[in-house]
Amino acid sequence: MSSIVDGKCAMKIKMDRILTSAVVLNWEDLLHVSQRGLIHIEYAPGKSLEYLKIWQLTGKGEWSLVCEYWMSNETTVATRNRMTFSNDYHSAGLAGMLEVIMRHQDSFTASLIAPGGGLIQVTLPTEKEGVAATDCMRHAYESLGLTFAQIPTPAMA
Repeated sequence: MSSIVDGKCAMKIKMDRILTSAVVLNWEDLLHVSQRGLIHIEYAPGKSLEYLKIWQLTGKGEWSLVCEYWMSNETTVATRNRMTFSNDYHSAGLAGMLEVIMRHQDSFTASLIAPGGGLIQVTLPTEKEGVAATDCMRHAYESLGLTFAQIPTPAMA
């Protein structure tokens, strides 16, 4: 998953995988236990992501915006709040992970621009998928020289 380049560990984690891992690890914040919904992660595929939106399927064809993250090249106070939650959703864990991912997106392998690119569907994760997501996120954080705080693995299918 990584290689040594100029004495540094270079990640080869795909953007789709790290974004999916962030959603899986924060699943309980995004859905109520009784819901077995579907989450969509929407973004403009390319070399770098300008925006990211996460949606939850709440009913027959009804989507609820969970959050959105917009990248800005400006450093003014007004543009620092890039992450916003909507519709009574909130997840400090997801916000923190997305901040790391988006600020270091050049460290991840860009998703290919292909039909269907820019939309990731995440269903109720299994315990195995939860463990894989934890491993993926831990590897990403360590590769960036950060410490990944272990969060409890959510109760999954």
